[in-house]
Amino acid sequence: MSNQLHQLTVKYVPTEDRLLLRIGTTAKTEYRLWLTRRFVAALWPSLGGQLADTADLEGVLRRAPSAPPALGSAAAQPGAAPAEDVPAPLPLVLPEVRDAVLGMEHQTALQESNFTKGHDEDNVDLTANTGPMIVNGAKVKPWDGTRLVLGLTTLNGMNVTVTLDKKLLHGFCHMIVSAAEKAGWDLNLAVGDPSAAPAPGTKAVH
Repeated sequence: MSNQLHQLTVKYVPTEDRLLLRIGTTAKTEYRLWLTRRFVAALWPSLGGQLADTADLEGVLRRAPSAPPALGSAAAQPGAAPAEDVPAPLPLVLPEVRDAVLGMEHQTALQESNFTKGHDEDNVDLTANTGPMIVNGAKVKPWDGTRLVLGLTTLNGMNVTVTLDKKLLHGFCHMIVSAAEKAGWDLNLAVGDPSAAPAPGTKAVH
């Protein structure tokens, strides 16, 4: 898929016990893919882990107390020149603090997303001849500060690549979590601190 992402939805289909992922592009084309419980369970550690890496912790680090100089270091000796080539150690951010920041950012991203509009009716379904295809593999290109690239491979060898910015990544993860909860798959998926995230809602993002 070389066209830009335009619409993305995830819906649980009880008769298939699978998640239907629909990907619409700016070229008015659409892919329909099945995500199984096994696949979602395997994908989530990478997908959720990359989302955690997007958390903006700079404010937390600025408020954290500076680490004291190590005993025996040049900076700690009277009259010694400062060791300019040794960077100051970064304060540690506790996992619960990171999760709280991620949870708040998740809530903000979802509030700024459009979860009401469905796919364009005139989209050309590129999987119309086969029906939705089962995804059996994925490659996650790590978050580079602005985007994450997710490559999906189907059983019949088709490759579909989706590029997600921070807001879209939050939206996609939310849709996966919500649909998996509706399916009753007991995967215990969560984004950051669940108490800071909104309740599951309509599963669409633009």
